[in-house]
Amino acid sequence: MISLMVTWTDIFEGIGKFSYWVFSGMRSLGQGPNIFISLFIIGMLSYWTMRLIKYKNKAKRENIAD
Repeated sequence: MISLMVTWTDIFEGIGKFSYWVFSGMRSLGQGPNIFISLFIIGMLSYWTMRLIKYKNKAKRENIAD
């Protein structure tokens, strides 16, 4: 009969094997994800800055105090 008991060793070995699999896949992607994330962050910061400028100009036009 097969034992259905799961030990902590089995759990941590499973996590380790999964992590190894994920990071080996990430190695094959190279710098692509880093570039994508960097461009995404720069884009979002630029968008937010433009929105702030828009709201500040609107406040100036409507004479709203800072």
